[in-house]
Amino acid sequence: MIDLLLFTLLGIGLGMITGLIPGLHVNTVSFTLIGAAFLNPYYIITIIIAMAITHTIFDYIPSIFLGAPEPSTALSVLPGHMMLLEGRGLHALFLTVVGGAMSIGITVLLFIPFLFLIPVIYQNIYTYLHWILIIISFVMLYTERGWKKMYGVFVFLLSGMLGVITLNSYMLPSHLVMFPLFTGLFGISTMLISLNMKTGLPKQKMYFPKISRRLAFVGTVKGLFSGMLLGVLPGVGAAQATVLTQQLTRRYDIHEFLVSIGAINTVVALFSLISLYTINKARSGAAVAVDSLIPSFGITELQLLLAVALISTGISTILILKLARPIISVLQRINYTKLTIMILVFLVVMTIIFTGPYGLLILAVSTSIGLLPPLFGVKRSLSMGVLMVPLIIFYASLAV
Repeated sequence: MIDLLLFTLLGIGLGMITGLIPGLHVNTVSFTLIGAAFLNPYYIITIIIAMAITHTIFDYIPSIFLGAPEPSTALSVLPGHMMLLEGRGLHALFLTVVGGAMSIGITVLLFIPFLFLIPVIYQNIYTYLHWILIIISFVMLYTERGWKKMYGVFVFLLSGMLGVITLNSYMLPSHLVMFPLFTGLFGISTMLISLNMKTGLPKQKMYFPKISRRLAFVGTVKGLFSGMLLGVLPGVGAAQATVLTQQLTRRYDIHEFLVSIGAINTVVALFSLISLYTINKARSGAAVAVDSLIPSFGITELQLLLAVALISTGISTILILKLARPIISVLQRINYTKLTIMILVFLVVMTIIFTGPYGLLILAVSTSIGLLPPLFGVKRSLSMGVLMVPLIIFYASLAV
């Protein structure tokens, strides 16, 4: 057991690195680890699961403080950035951490019911998935007021066309395409607007706030519901699950929303493993890696990885709460305008390194589209058409 704990700690260390460095994806590291044939397969999957869990907790730091999102954290940029500019960046980060930690704990407690519930959901919802996505899209557009509905439709369809073109291209693997797509739509576009407004980074409140039990519980449960769909249904990513959660939390505030997306981003690793066991379907890069290393994935392996996930969540939560203040202190001593320009240059360079000139073109186009929602006065979440439209088309074609 000591050896498994050591490899869990190694996975946590790797997850911190992938979470803090924009563009360094867990899937890339996971598939690299698969080639480590000299290691016991159980050691490798322990590293991968610990890394995946830790990544989802730490990747909100670049999302909130640097505006460099991944698909799963993209919609946290706007509320997180708003709270950052209000001096409550630590508050925003804390909300996502609470959602992630609570979601893992509740999932482990409800482990046995989920074993029976997930196959039922899969069998009864799969054929209607395109209608579910259409309804979610309609609700997103309908909630805009007056003529803004037309602007919203334009943004949604334009981003959808971008998704259809880029995600069906063979120029780049899908997990690499996501980086310039979401960095442009939600990251660089947000930072350019901040530069144009000459926004500075205000002094941050350096304490963790008290949040109500109701907010934490309700936000986590909504995230769990959406995360379950993410872990069960093929093609549904954290971005779509987040859009669903955003609609479910409209009557509350961004605090509950941040708790929910923290829950979604973290719990997907567990639901993808439970789906691998119950319906024999891998719904994440980590699950694909586990499936390739241990084809006979049974209840013993599932219980082992759930324990690894629980340990990783506990240690990662402690680490991020300890490191958050020093990171913010460093950021506050840097000129925010210069920092923003440095991050913009860094993201462009990372795009070139990881995706080449094709990715740079995607970054430019997605940034242009990402500037439209604030200019039109509509929700940024409508840019999620980049994933929603291709999925609607895909599942509609399967239903014909």
